Amino acid sequence: MVWMYVVAVVVLFILLKELIRLPTVGKYGERCVFITGCDTGFGNLLAKRLDSLGFNVFAACFSERGADELRKVSSARLKTLSLDVTKPDSIVKARATVEKQLPSNKGLWAIVNNAGISGAVGQIEWLTRADYERCLSVNLYGVIDVTKTFLPLVRRCHGRVVNISSMMGRIAAASAPYVVSKYGVEGFTDCLRREVLKQGVTAHLLEPGYFRTDIVEVNAITKSFQSCFNQADPEVQRYYGNEFVSKVKTIIIEMLEKVASPKTHLVVDAYTHAITARFPRTRYLVGNDCKYFFRPLWNLPEWISDRVLTAKFPSPEGAL
Repeated sequence: MVWMYVVAVVVLFILLKELIRLPTVGKYGERCVFITGCDTGFGNLLAKRLDSLGFNVFAACFSERGADELRKVSSARLKTLSLDVTKPDSIVKARATVEKQLPSNKGLWAIVNNAGISGAVGQIEWLTRADYERCLSVNLYGVIDVTKTFLPLVRRCHGRVVNISSMMGRIAAASAPYVVSKYGVEGFTDCLRREVLKQGVTAHLLEPGYFRTDIVEVNAITKSFQSCFNQADPEVQRYYGNEFVSKVKTIIIEMLEKVASPKTHLVVDAYTHAITARFPRTRYLVGNDCKYFFRPLWNLPEWISDRVLTAKFPSPEGAL
């Protein structure tokens, strides 16, 4: 009989935990949200979603073309602005633009650090310091600099910071620059969440799996893999060999075509909940691959997860 009471308590706890996520903050028309990386992908979809809900959206785009396309399908409430998250001066200028358009004594309800790139794809021995710097400048330093610059505006509204990481911020199963950048976002957001805990500000993380966006475009990734191999030292190239490169590219293509989900709305749903819920989650695991494959995997001993993740990959020709 005791086990029945235990099960009942567990079920009740889970139910209450889910029910508490349902209430929203409301008054969307009085709230302003700043989003980076709105040219395409999740940022573009989120800007449209929040605009349709009545939020006052500041959509930061890298290109004028992206901004033009977004304005064509949005309401007059949505404002676009130019932003390169790799340049501190551009971030400061963006804050001045946003602050100028905010109502008097108003701040931002949320900032969404969405901008990101896949970066160089290749084996560690093939990569240069510049490959890491390019990826981190967007995925990590951009998040840090945007948050630092815009945080005072969020504090005015006792709002929230929403950062996009990845399941690769929990388990290393991609190219090193991308993984390093996402591990960094995880650590930065954890530090931020604790620092602002007593300031009335909250911080939240999205950890999506593979979704069909520009960041996982097959041709671009395989081209990057080949390019990184081509830039490696001749000795390293001989050790890995062309057959290794060919086999891995085939594996990458098959994996992305099989695993990458077209249901990009799931990520937008998670973003929206993090922004609108009265009691949002700290972390949002999004996608079946993330929830049911990678999450169990990152909780297993490394000697198991290492072998699972490398099972299909060939050995370099020099190791045979």
